[in-house]
Amino acid sequence: MGYQHKRKKINVRFEEPHDFAGFEAVLRGQHLGGFLSLLGIGEVDLSNIGDQLKEMGNALISWNLEDEDTGEPVPVTPEAVMAQDQDLMIALATAWLDALKGVPAPLEPSSTDGQPSLEASLPMEPLSESLAS
Repeated sequence: MGYQHKRKKINVRFEEPHDFAGFEAVLRGQHLGGFLSLLGIGEVDLSNIGDQLKEMGNALISWNLEDEDTGEPVPVTPEAVMAQDQDLMIALATAWLDALKGVPAPLEPSSTDGQPSLEASLPMEPLSESLAS
C-alpha cells in the first residue's frame, strides 16, 4: 500500500489590529518546483510580485471577500484577484508566501507570551577577565 500525500491548504486570516482584519482566504500549497520558482530559484523565475500574484490567484480556493458596491461575493478567480485593491492582494500574497516558507505569523504587539532573551542575561565581561579569575 502506497502513501498518498495531500497538498496542504493554507488558511490566511487577518486579525485586529491589522488593516484587513476580518478578511479570510484559503489557498493551495505548492509543489517543490512551484515553490522554488516563486523564490526565484527554480527553472522558471517567478520571484517578481506580478508573477507571485498570478500564482496566488491560481492557488486561491476560497475567500470571504464581498463586492463593496453590491455586497455580493467576489468570485474566486485569478481575474478577480487582479481586479482587487493592490494593498489587500499584496498582503494576502505575502501571508501566503510566508506560510509556504514556514514563517509563523507574527505575535500581536501586545503579546506578553515568551521569555526574556537569554542574551540580555549573559554576563558581558571581556573573555580575558573571566579567564584570569
